[in-house]
Amino acid sequence: MKKKVVFVALLICAAFVLAACTPDGGELREEFKGAGYEFQPFDITEAHVEEYEVSDYFSAIKGANSRPKAVYVLFFSTLGEARRYAEEHSADMPNLARSGRLVAFGDREAVDIAVGANK
Repeated sequence: MKKKVVFVALLICAAFVLAACTPDGGELREEFKGAGYEFQPFDITEAHVEEYEVSDYFSAIKGANSRPKAVYVLFFSTLGEARRYAEEHSADMPNLARSGRLVAFGDREAVDIAVGANK
C-alpha cells in the first residue's frame, strides 16, 4: 500500500513539472518577436479545437512579402487535452508537434521555435 501511495505522489509531481515546463503564451510570443515574427489574427475554428479546452492561442508569420513562414500555437488547459489533440490531428496539420500543453503546427522552422522554447 505504501508503495502505491509513493507511486501516485510521484506521478502527480511529474504532471506538475511537465505543466510548469510549458512556456506560457507571453514568454513564447517574446521568443517569436526576437526571431523576427509578427503576430496575426487567426480563426481558431480552423484548427478544429471546438471540443477541446484551449487556454491561449496565437499565430505568427515571418517574411510575409517573400516566402512566408507561419506557425499556429495552441495552449491547452490540460496535458491530456493537448495529447489527445496531437494524436487526433497529426495527419491533418503540417509539422504538428506537441510539448507539454503546447501544440504548434505550420512551417518547420517556426514549429521548432515553439517546441524548442520548452526544452
